[in-house]
Amino acid sequence: MIFFVALLGCTHASLTCGPGTHQSGEECLADPVATDTDTAATVDSVPWVDTGDSTADSSPADSGGGGDSGVPDVVDVYILAGQSNMDGYSVYTGLPPAWREGDDAVPLYWSGWGTFRPDAPASYGGAAYTGPEVAIGQTLAAAGRHVALVKHAVGGTDLYAYWYPGATHDDATAGPGWTTLMTTMAGATTELDAAGTPWRWAGFVWMQGESDALVDYEAAAYQDNLTHLLARVREETATPDLPAYIGLIACQDLCGYLDTVRTAQANVVAADVNATAVETIDLTRNVYDPWHYDGPGGRQLGSRFGEAILGEATEAPVSAALKVQSSSVDYDGDYTVGWAFSLSREATLTDVGGFAISGNVLGTSTEFGIWDAATQELLVREAIPSWDEAPTSYRDGFWYTAIDPVTLPPGNYVVGLTAWLGDADSYSDNATVSAGPGLTVTAGAYHAGEWLTYPETQFATGSAISFLGPSFLYW
Repeated sequence: MIFFVALLGCTHASLTCGPGTHQSGEECLADPVATDTDTAATVDSVPWVDTGDSTADSSPADSGGGGDSGVPDVVDVYILAGQSNMDGYSVYTGLPPAWREGDDAVPLYWSGWGTFRPDAPASYGGAAYTGPEVAIGQTLAAAGRHVALVKHAVGGTDLYAYWYPGATHDDATAGPGWTTLMTTMAGATTELDAAGTPWRWAGFVWMQGESDALVDYEAAAYQDNLTHLLARVREETATPDLPAYIGLIACQDLCGYLDTVRTAQANVVAADVNATAVETIDLTRNVYDPWHYDGPGGRQLGSRFGEAILGEATEAPVSAALKVQSSSVDYDGDYTVGWAFSLSREATLTDVGGFAISGNVLGTSTEFGIWDAATQELLVREAIPSWDEAPTSYRDGFWYTAIDPVTLPPGNYVVGLTAWLGDADSYSDNATVSAGPGLTVTAGAYHAGEWLTYPETQFATGSAISFLGPSFLYW
């Protein structure tokens, strides 16, 4: 069994402040952000170099987009702010490998950096985590949008005091979250202007409210406070119709005033023609840290914000190929273990997983494969890391890591992963499972040997499946 200390970044107590923050009382506060001219960007640090003045006062109604030259007239700048689910406590392995290293086509100015860098995981929780910034940027970039992101978010913070924006620009009673956000925005715009990049404020993305949902008077004041926050953001950006995208909180069984805050958020959106609600209640959480989304859930949180900006319909969460109802574990050996299956519809794989019993982590890294059942051609080959190598996301018996998506047409396939005699992991030789939509398990399968190999030995299975090892998430 593993012993997991939950990162309660949404609470007022038991904080673990990450790099770039310091503890002050019962809050994690961001360290000061450098804004002197030594941090100003060179022209090369922001990819859209063009001549002309910034257009901060222009309307964001039409997204920036260039002509045939590929250089946009205006770059759309989005502000990302909130508490821990915006800061980011989703494990970074929930991002496809192509998204993990940073994309210089989507610059991100994070308060923890104090400068623009390629859009990459940026969390005060540390390098193991990511917020929604990467998926937001990738969703918009895939749609051809030219954007820059400006982010400041700190876990365990409330709108009532920490994010209080003051009544006016010079109000000394403004909370530290607001003042650091203003400093961060000023640093970002200085770099954009120094690079000669035409830009405009295009939207405000807000994921916060769990802390206020813990306190009765903070929850009761949330509607007025959020309305005031949006008004002040629009004043400071000189953009009266600035779109706002509000993530509806989903701290079920953790926040006593969840319904009060969700209702307040919904009321603000209903009264504001330029505001959009983003649902999160169906996204998966970390089973050992239920305040925060797991890797796939956090990835989809960012995608949903991007979809809201684009005006697109929200995609449903990914499905699991297998969910384990019961299992027995006494199997060990040198094998490729898995199962044969058929797809009645197209499936796009997003994550691959390895089985573990009773919440144990994967002690040994392994290889995952999918073969065409007719030709035995290996179609997918991916690594699943051990827990010591990288944190992954647990769901219904499996630890998952994201892959660059692969689409399989309807047909017959075999899936397997490698297991070794005496390794840290044991696999089930008898499990009861349910299969995902459009997928039917047709046989258990294995191959004797130390390397990933087509599991040619197959046997019929009913409600139970033998040699349970791999699974995957898919649309």
